[in-house]
Order: sequence, then C-alpha cells, then structure tokens
Amino acid sequence: MANKKWGKYEELRPGQIEAIRKDASVAYIPWGALEWHSYHAPVGLDGIKAYGLCAALAKETGGVVLPAVYVGTDTIKPFKGFKHTIEHDSNTVTTLCSEYLAQLADEGFRVIILITGHYGEGQVNAIRKAVAQISAANPDVGIWAFPDSEPLEGSFPANHAARGETSFQLLFQPEKVDFSTLPPNRETTLDDDGVWGEDPRKASAEEGQQMLDTFLQNALPKIKKFLEEHSQ
Repeated sequence: MANKKWGKYEELRPGQIEAIRKDASVAYIPWGALEWHSYHAPVGLDGIKAYGLCAALAKETGGVVLPAVYVGTDTIKPFKGFKHTIEHDSNTVTTLCSEYLAQLADEGFRVIILITGHYGEGQVNAIRKAVAQISAANPDVGIWAFPDSEPLEGSFPANHAARGETSFQLLFQPEKVDFSTLPPNRETTLDDDGVWGEDPRKASAEEGQQMLDTFLQNALPKIKKFLEEHSQ
C-alpha cells in the first residue's frame, strides 16, 4: 500500500479529499494534550508525536490526516501539580471525540484511526467511551482508537517526557528540544522534573526511528485489515 495518496486534511481542496477518500477511505486523528513535558521539551509533545505517527501511517495506507487535537484529561497537572498544562474534564474529551468520529463517519470515511499521544488512564477511557458510542451508531465504519504506546508494548516502555517520548520528539521536530534546560548534576525525576522513565538525555533520533519502525510494523496490519473489511 506504500506511496498511496494522502494529505493533510486542512490543506486539501474538496476535490482532493474526494480523490484520496476514493483511493483509501481512512481518516487519521492525532490526539494530544497541552501538558508539561519537563524543561527540555514542548508542552505539545503528545500531539506532535501523534501527528508524526499518523502521517507515517497515512504514507503507507493513503488517507487524510487531521490537525492534532490538543484536548487532554488526566494530565500531570492534577497528578503532580506542574503548570503550563491545560486540564480538561473527561466528559469534554468524550464529547469532542464523539463529534469528530461522527462527523468523519458522516463525511463517508469507512475507517477512522485515532492515536492519542497522551495516555493517562482517564484520557484513554474517555476516548474509548466515545468510540463505543459512535461505533454502535455506525456499525459499517471501522474505528480504532489507541494510545501510541500500544503498538510499542513489549519493545519500548511507556513513559512521560523521558527517553522514549523525547526520542520521538527528536525524530519529528528536533529543533524543539533543549537539553541544556535540564538539571545538570542529577538524573531527572517525576516529582522534581515531571519525567517518568529513563533520563531524556539518553534519547536520540535514531531510537525514535527504531520506535517508529516497530510502531508501523505492529499497527499497519490491523489498519490494512480494517480497510479490507470496510471498503466500499
């Protein structure tokens, strides 16, 4: 399926969207949160990461990629008190997600893939609640919503602002990372720095590419099956 037509939804004209949908009727929604990712990384890391993953999938399957949605619940703000974080109610996430899914189904997309780069338990549950609602109302549409950590499970650990997420950031937008802002004489911690996992200074774009390769290897077969099952 590689080299199929794909595009950024917000940049496409109606005729271009129709041509892509006819070729591969799949829409990708990258979901994130505006959330503290320690001193070295942007607060939009989750959405940047999810967008990069969606684009990589779309290049293989075809389809459209929507702009990243930055609406997160169960963030690090209520958990550890870090500022520079916008916390939303879980019902807000469910409602907005339901509307995105319903509208894309109404637009005629047969497969909808949502990747959340922010995967607090409350966030994942809020999104899955929306998927259950819209799937029940649209049984002919294949919907798969999952945290980006899911296809990496067993190969790379879930983390927050640590080695793994920072490796993705270095792969997709390296200019946004500044390691000089981290504490120079100690390892990073969750309580002091908002880092859950290995010290982000161990990250690299090369590891980000390895993670991307693993992600694609594990996610693509299911998406291709969805496309086969729900083709018009």
